[in-house]
Amino acid sequence: MNRAPIYLDHAATSPLRPEARAAWEAAVGTADFNPASAHGFGRAAYDALEAAREQLARIVGVPRQDLVWTGGGTLADNLAVLGFARAHAGERPLLVVSAVEHKAVLAAARRAEAEGAELVVLPVDKSGSVVPAELEAALVGIAAGRPALVSVMWANNEVGTVQPVADLCRISHAHGALFHTDAVQAFGKLQVSLTDVPADMLSLTAHKIGGPVGIGALIVRQGMQLEPLVYGGSQERGLWPGTQNPLGAAAFTAAAGAAVGEISASALRWSSMRDTLEADLRHGIEGLVVHAANASERLPQLLSIGVPGADAATLLMGLDLAGISVSSGSACSSGSQAGSHVLAAMGIAPADAYAVLRFSFGPFTSEAEVARAGEATIRAAAQARAVVSG
Repeated sequence: MNRAPIYLDHAATSPLRPEARAAWEAAVGTADFNPASAHGFGRAAYDALEAAREQLARIVGVPRQDLVWTGGGTLADNLAVLGFARAHAGERPLLVVSAVEHKAVLAAARRAEAEGAELVVLPVDKSGSVVPAELEAALVGIAAGRPALVSVMWANNEVGTVQPVADLCRISHAHGALFHTDAVQAFGKLQVSLTDVPADMLSLTAHKIGGPVGIGALIVRQGMQLEPLVYGGSQERGLWPGTQNPLGAAAFTAAAGAAVGEISASALRWSSMRDTLEADLRHGIEGLVVHAANASERLPQLLSIGVPGADAATLLMGLDLAGISVSSGSACSSGSQAGSHVLAAMGIAPADAYAVLRFSFGPFTSEAEVARAGEATIRAAAQARAVVSG
């Protein structure tokens, strides 16, 4: 008997929520025009775009003028990090990032370093967390007035570690540095508000919370100096020029409102399913490693495990054949053979076969689906180990 497939890779992309689809469809005929056009159709599209900006800014806790639409989270991260460095290119700006950042931040920081910025990469502890004292040490002695930006993600996309962003933001500001946080994985799963964590910049994207692919946002506090990465128009304060996406903005905002409104209930349900799955896998797979198990806080909907002595390709294939869709880590690194920079930074770099799986739940993931995934994973792990042992 064929059984319905189970999708547990919401940390890569969460399928379009009904609320986002409804908002998109309701906006067709009104918002599917160029909001920069001066005629009535353009004005209607502009009104839809700005209504979405107002609503999403209110959800995040910032004035509407602080929200800049972008093409996604990676683009928002690049605009924040590389845009800051290029805006201060003549002053040799200081960039401080953690070793477990998304590659959108790390690659942008490395590019800025090649262009003359000073880069400091902060280590993390075994749970994947930045130690606030390490940031304090990195910022001690910054010359007064020297441009400095700290970028630490709110929650890790591979292992789920939630960073102490409030403390890191406070330390940054105390030393005269600005603070950016990539909240792509945290938004809609944790309470993300710039009222509580007064970051200077914050990155968001729609497709991690059931919105459409291809639209994101960067919160940019007034007075921030950024150099745009692309040129050709005055849209989005000149920081992200080009024809804007009112349909995407409407759907993004609807998904955000739904996800944030459900956080309290969803977090309880997700964390219960995560803990049950973790316990089942520990019982069924000898020597299982749970990544970030000792973190002070983890994302409620994400579980990352390692299976020593197992062939990774065989394990993923076995789950796919069983109708279980999971990932081996970040989707952005799925084509890389270099291994996970996040696990390496945490001190997990096994020399022998080591298969990594990341389970991530969505708004409609059920307990029955998670239980079935656990059973399938235990069977597939045994098969993957048999391939290695011969």
